[in-house]
Amino acid sequence: MATLIGLLALMSFAVGVPVANRYISLFLDLAPLYMVMPVGPLIFFYTRSLLNPSFKLGKSERLQFLPIVLDWGAPLIVWVFFAGFLLGLWPRQDGPSWGHAMNEYNTYVDIPRWISITVYLFITRRLLQHYTVAGKSAIAEQQQLNLNWLRQFVHVFLIFQVIWFVHLVPYLIPEFRNALLDRFGWYPIYIPIALLIYWLGFKGYLHTRTNSPASSLQKSISPELPEETVSQVVAALSKAMATDQVFLDPNLTTDKLGQHLQLNPKLISAVLNQHVGKNFNGFVNEYRVEEVKRRLTNPAYEHLTLTGIAFDSGFNSQATFQRSFKQQTGMSPRDYVDREQKKTAQIPI
Repeated sequence: MATLIGLLALMSFAVGVPVANRYISLFLDLAPLYMVMPVGPLIFFYTRSLLNPSFKLGKSERLQFLPIVLDWGAPLIVWVFFAGFLLGLWPRQDGPSWGHAMNEYNTYVDIPRWISITVYLFITRRLLQHYTVAGKSAIAEQQQLNLNWLRQFVHVFLIFQVIWFVHLVPYLIPEFRNALLDRFGWYPIYIPIALLIYWLGFKGYLHTRTNSPASSLQKSISPELPEETVSQVVAALSKAMATDQVFLDPNLTTDKLGQHLQLNPKLISAVLNQHVGKNFNGFVNEYRVEEVKRRLTNPAYEHLTLTGIAFDSGFNSQATFQRSFKQQTGMSPRDYVDREQKKTAQIPI
């Protein structure tokens, strides 16, 4: 969200700043302030991250930002001209023709920009239409809040796309372009972008306050939690450990885990203590011990010491590792390693 608002602010600055000063005009030509192509992917990935807190950008997601090179086209034309001029490849008198090429590029690159954002908005809208919230637990209530906010978020951007389209069509027609800019300038786009920035900042802040782990479950957590809530929290905890492997973070706390799962840390502690029968550290260290055991029998980790494997598995103290390992396996880590080596040696070849 912060990146999205930042890109909109750069575009608003580039459109709204006075260009009477030639140095400011030159800066606007040289700096890629109009970075529109990442907006669509940012909207889609922001939506996915709220619907699924464990979502992370992978290689395929990062590749979707590559079209940003289209936004760098116009500044690149200017840089190439200056470089060629300084190297004596073409005379200064060719500047107007290069400027005309830059203006034409700026005009027609808005077509893929508008298409990109619109396509991503409809993909995001379709995702929201197929997303349903099951149950009436506290977790489901948080998910419903996210869903309501995201629908408003997408609809406001769709309204902006309509406004942009109304301005874009006559702007693309050479006969109407100059008359349009002379009469209205860029205000039909500048004003909606400015309003969009303020709306995103204000509504996004209110949503974060309403849905933050510290305030999302301000209701008192009684000893008798609903069975459905307990089941959902336990499932979320298991997924966070087994799939997301958050236990590998040596500084993991209930607050961090709460932010990851968008759950109140007190709710996590209550479920673990009252329904799982373990405290937070004991619950997390069980997964760390299992990870150590897995790595000890994996040849890929033979170059690491026992302590190195323990630290890579999330432990930040050798004493804690030794104690947790013995509590869970009934033997010291060294005895476990010796036993596993004997088992391997006894396997007939």
